[in-house]
Amino acid sequence: MTHLSPTLSTRHWWLDATADTTAAESPPSPSLEVRCHRRLRGPFTAAHYLLHQAVPQLVERDRELVASARATEVESIAPELMKIVPTPPQTLTNLADAKERTRFYPAPRALRIAHGVAELLMDWARTAHPRGLTLSFRGLDEADPTDRDLVAVLLRRCDPATLTVVVDGAGAADDLLGRALAAHTRRVSRLPYVDAALLPDEDLAQAYIDSDGTSDDARLLRAYVALPADERARRHTARAALLAERDEPTLRLGAIPYHLEHGEDPRGAGVDAIVQAVNGCFNKGFYEAVIDLAERGRELLAGSAPDRTYWNLTHKIGACLCYLGRGVDAFAYFEEMRRGSTSADVHMGTAYLNAMLYTRFLPKELHDEDLALAWVNTAIAIADVHPDPHKRILVRAFMRNARALVELHRGNADGSLALVDEAMEITDADFGPDEQLLHRSVLLYNRAQVRGARGDHTGSLADYDEVIRRDPDYGDYYFERAAQHRALGHPHESLADYAAAIRLTPPFYEAHFNRADLLRELGDDAGALRDLDYALSVEPDHVDSLLHRAELSLERGDFDRARADIDHGLALAPGSPQLLAARGALHAELGDVRAAYESYSAALNADQGCLAAWVNRAVLAFETGKAADAVDDLNSALALADDAELRANRAMALQSLGEHERATADLNHAMASADGTPDPELLYLRGVSRFALDDADGALTDWRAHLAAYEAGTTSPHAEEINARAGAALREGAA
Repeated sequence: MTHLSPTLSTRHWWLDATADTTAAESPPSPSLEVRCHRRLRGPFTAAHYLLHQAVPQLVERDRELVASARATEVESIAPELMKIVPTPPQTLTNLADAKERTRFYPAPRALRIAHGVAELLMDWARTAHPRGLTLSFRGLDEADPTDRDLVAVLLRRCDPATLTVVVDGAGAADDLLGRALAAHTRRVSRLPYVDAALLPDEDLAQAYIDSDGTSDDARLLRAYVALPADERARRHTARAALLAERDEPTLRLGAIPYHLEHGEDPRGAGVDAIVQAVNGCFNKGFYEAVIDLAERGRELLAGSAPDRTYWNLTHKIGACLCYLGRGVDAFAYFEEMRRGSTSADVHMGTAYLNAMLYTRFLPKELHDEDLALAWVNTAIAIADVHPDPHKRILVRAFMRNARALVELHRGNADGSLALVDEAMEITDADFGPDEQLLHRSVLLYNRAQVRGARGDHTGSLADYDEVIRRDPDYGDYYFERAAQHRALGHPHESLADYAAAIRLTPPFYEAHFNRADLLRELGDDAGALRDLDYALSVEPDHVDSLLHRAELSLERGDFDRARADIDHGLALAPGSPQLLAARGALHAELGDVRAAYESYSAALNADQGCLAAWVNRAVLAFETGKAADAVDDLNSALALADDAELRANRAMALQSLGEHERATADLNHAMASADGTPDPELLYLRGVSRFALDDADGALTDWRAHLAAYEAGTTSPHAEEINARAGAALREGAA
């Protein structure tokens, strides 16, 4: 279940013709009505329209709101606006031509772009429409998933006092939008649309075509269907030509291919338009649209012998299914390709993707590293004898790089590193210094990752430094380099890299989560909390962010917020030992000892390696007079992590049991592992055990050092006790 920020209302609106309920209130009149049908402009059709409204006004009022953070989103969705927006970060990935493109965006990038657009629209509403803005979205049932996700993000993240969302739709699927509608809207009935009046001489069929096939007026659709087939095709072709004259790139992802596939030359111009749209969407990472378009292209080519275009479309569908986490569905497409073609490229490409399925894209329980190795070896065997000499060089290196990933997942990090080095040597030997720059950067990045996995953080850092020198605007490199800086004890350099990653990419919750973890380590709890709040605004179901924020809330005494995050996290991951331990800590803070003990025990039943549960249950046992139980739990904790603080805690429990020799041993170990001057509290505790063991001289030495650690004007909390036990001896020593 998604939780709203307590400052937000739920007064967004869902107008649903199937709803049985009615409301006394109606949504406000829309400031803008947004059409979402994918036939218009393909992915982000609604976002394209909204950016055209928002960006000029934002640039006029505060250029930095677009320039500093959102230029990437504008370029991805409405490239014609770039004439008024500063150039976004330029990377080797988006600068590479089709022949050199060896890296494609991860599937979550489209959702990250949606978050960036939502933030831009919120800025627009605040600056240009301070009295509030209402956006009404129509046609979402026929929208590309990118627009459905955008509306879901707006529903969840926007304060309706600033930007109100009205969704006009017939129903909701169980996706981000469906869940957002259920959680964040007031659902009310919508009256059926009343058809507009028509002029006596209006060409209804042409009106339907001019709507780019998106009109829901039944009269227009009937007239369109009634046209002779050749006339329909002629009109579609004419409409496509008219739209092409506008020279707007996104029309080539939606309306133009739609018209040409229904035009006079569907297997020629129609297929060409679809291929162009497929390639454009694939390069941008809009993979759901690729699948839709490529299936339409395959349908146009059906009935004749499959050619290279057909197999390329099929390959794109399979690849996109892999990226989208639906890899099981990809097998059928790859099998069709292997059955139907003897092309070396077809068999090499399907072998490579099958290897990636078994080592990366399938659910973890379906991974099979032996099968992955078999498939990638097949890909290498074909690559090494590829009939095109120039391409042979590239694919030999590429497939060895693929096997490096398989070897890394097989636990063979040394073999993985050797393969990446071999791939780099092949590339450097046969290409000039200005060729295959993207491919070379990918190899260098992969070597940095392998070196990091081997524990060679210095070597990994050197590779990241070099790849960032070559490709300085690719934000993911900074995110990865931050981890190497942190491993090497460079926290400030790590923070700088997280800041760069956040600046250079669309909203990226992982960067904020990782930075929050580092800030907590550095003692900046307020900064960590800000990052966790943002991470959860982008990804409200990220369990680790919920856990970390709950822990911070517990430390700050905000028990209601801690409870909400723990409950949310456990609804998502019911058996999470860390969340169960956090729930135990919450119960302990609220004084419910029994519930706390049960939660800690549940955490340990889930995972005997949950250190927090052992430690906190030990504290609970000690505070309730069960010192022996506390010692048992601390024994288990120390078996997991031999830590000075745990030793000190066990020493206190042992002291209460009269086991002062064991307590002294723990305290000796704790002080030996401490840096610099021993902790005064440890000196006091060791003095207690030495005194109990009749080692008066040792006790006096420890207590004198303990008391001396307190500066003038401060007093040890144990001073009275020490004086009561050994005051005379201390005074004699002082004399």
